Amino acid sequence: MSLLNVLLIIRGRKKLFFGIVFTVVAAVALVSLLSPREYTAELALVADFKGSDPLSESTLAPQLLPTYLATQAEIIRSRNVALRVIKTLGLADDPEIVERFGEGEQAQIRLASALLERVEALASRNSNILRIAYTDTDPERAARIANAFGDAYVQASLELRVDPARRSAAWFGQQVEQLRKEYMAAQAKLAEYQKKHGVLGVDDARLDVENARLQELSTQLVNAQNAMYDAETRAAEYERGARKQGESPDLQKNPLLQNLRADLARAEAKLAELSARYDRNHPQYRSALAEVNALRSKLAAESNLAKGSLDRAAEIARRHVDEVQAALEEQKERIIALKRERDAMSVLSRDVESARAAYDEALARATRTRLESRLDNINVAVLNPASPPMWPSSPRVLLNLCIALVVGVALALGVILTLELHSRRVRSHEDLLEFAGLAVLAELPPLPDLRKKGRPRLPPPRLQLEPKRV
Repeated sequence: MSLLNVLLIIRGRKKLFFGIVFTVVAAVALVSLLSPREYTAELALVADFKGSDPLSESTLAPQLLPTYLATQAEIIRSRNVALRVIKTLGLADDPEIVERFGEGEQAQIRLASALLERVEALASRNSNILRIAYTDTDPERAARIANAFGDAYVQASLELRVDPARRSAAWFGQQVEQLRKEYMAAQAKLAEYQKKHGVLGVDDARLDVENARLQELSTQLVNAQNAMYDAETRAAEYERGARKQGESPDLQKNPLLQNLRADLARAEAKLAELSARYDRNHPQYRSALAEVNALRSKLAAESNLAKGSLDRAAEIARRHVDEVQAALEEQKERIIALKRERDAMSVLSRDVESARAAYDEALARATRTRLESRLDNINVAVLNPASPPMWPSSPRVLLNLCIALVVGVALALGVILTLELHSRRVRSHEDLLEFAGLAVLAELPPLPDLRKKGRPRLPPPRLQLEPKRV
């Protein structure tokens, strides 16, 4: 169906077309005029997302601004804010509202839902401005409720920031008390250990002194062992020298023994000379023999005394080695004990330092959260308070009429085209050729209206020849 056919159909059914359009427009105009006038009061808020918290230097990333403003818009349209508005304005005590919604908590919830249906929170796309719009039949009441929503939103935002800080402050207060007890317990444990072992601390200087003493004892032990080996060797050599008559260095170096040996040699020589001259029973012989035996006894006694002296020296050297060895082992044990005490003191000291660090950190965080819980500022401020609007926001008569005209035209077109499809009529030579298959030879002009004065001159008929369809 061409546009010309549509225009011909509209011309053929113009009464129906204009009737439908007029009916729709008239109905919309009547409804618009009879509808109660509503006024919309608007409040503008500015959100400082750059961070005005005196205790924090953090700022909001620019890409998060739309999400932040959308969140604030949802907070404005929350039930919590609506209930605050009801409490602030005392709407629950209004007789008209009580008669409509009733009394009690459920009634306030229903009233809050009714308020939220009329409030609108808009977040600007390219700025940090929030707008709160409230629609009501009374302009004064609309402005009052819009301002109440702004104040309630500011208070709710403040509580949303302060309440977590208060809970954190209470939690940190408990943790600080617990960490303080742990810190005091660690200090008491360290003090008890120092008192039990009688030390105030194990420093590196004292450990160096003990290590030096250990080194000195090690040197003394080596020297004592050398002296012991020397004494034992001298005793053994003396024993061998006594059996081999003078091969021992100690025998050779002992002047008393040498003198006794010399005297014994002279006495033996004298006894040999007398044995050649006299009989064994001769007094001189017996006297010389007695002298030789006395010298031999004295030499043996002196030899035994020298051997005992060497044995005692070796024994003393062995005892000295044992004493130095014991002192060395004791010094080792002392150094090990000192290291053990240092390790234990280090562990206890680290426990004290760790407990103190945790306590200091928790105390600082508790102080910070306690200060945050006492903040009374917020990063949202009222830019433009709502004022009673002078002109109603609805109904918009002109806009409604324009929309009604468009809808009426569309409805009229739909109706007449539907009727035309169910009952087609020949309105042009194209319809005649399409439905009857007849060629149009000529078209006569419309008849003149005889009711008008004068008779118009008829134009000559227009011939239009077309080939006949077979």
